[in-house]
Amino acid sequence: MRTVDKELIKGWIPSREDDHDTTKRDYGQVLLIGGSAGMGGSIIMAAEAAVQSGAGLTTVATDATHHVALHTRVPEAMALPLNDLMGISDQVKKSTVVAMGPGLGLHERAVNIFRIVVASIREDQTLILDADALTLLAREKSKLRTQKVILTPHAGEWQRITGLNPKDQTNEQNQDWAEQLHATVVLKGDRTRIYTEQESFLNIKGSPAMATGGMGDCLTGIIAGLCAQSRNELEGLVSAVYIHSLIGEELAKHQHMVRPIQIAELLPTYIKSISTN
Repeated sequence: MRTVDKELIKGWIPSREDDHDTTKRDYGQVLLIGGSAGMGGSIIMAAEAAVQSGAGLTTVATDATHHVALHTRVPEAMALPLNDLMGISDQVKKSTVVAMGPGLGLHERAVNIFRIVVASIREDQTLILDADALTLLAREKSKLRTQKVILTPHAGEWQRITGLNPKDQTNEQNQDWAEQLHATVVLKGDRTRIYTEQESFLNIKGSPAMATGGMGDCLTGIIAGLCAQSRNELEGLVSAVYIHSLIGEELAKHQHMVRPIQIAELLPTYIKSISTN
């Protein structure tokens, strides 16, 4: 298991120092899907993190009641109504990265959205499943068409997918399941572990001050934003996990708790520092 540190990722973070002839489309198109009525905060935090991490274009499919809040907090993001299934399907096809789950819910509409996304995704696109989308994956037992699948469970969600009790979630078992699922797994915890079909990583940054609602949604947005820009999704993913925890740990030196939006606000500064040093 490789330890994730600054030395590992510094060559993986995309730098814009010499990219003088690029446009927003060169930095990836992200689609975030979630935020059923009353659950808009989750997907808005993910959207802010995706934008702040540098995604070229960010679109959010969320309940229409959240569109004003989304555009107030993240005016750079575009919005789609969550009940526009045709629009979501079309946007999936245009996107570099699709992240689904924060605040999505488990109702019939959520199931339909999940099925549409799984049916629409292409092999060359990155699909991130988080939160409610992980529960739907466990229930639907869908075969995912893309080879670039990222799952971001905590121990309880991982148990729903694999049947493994938290005490049985050993490195060997987790690696085996990553191979069976043909996915990269970000097993969130005090020391987040990342499993691919070939290798594994241990993140040693982070703080208990980060144990608050929305922290995982923020991480999902960072993963989406960096995967959209990186040479490959693994480099973007590992970098995202490290930077998210690094900022949280630094903030915790002076705060009792850390808010996800504080991490999002500092992303451009930290990404710039790591990518240019």
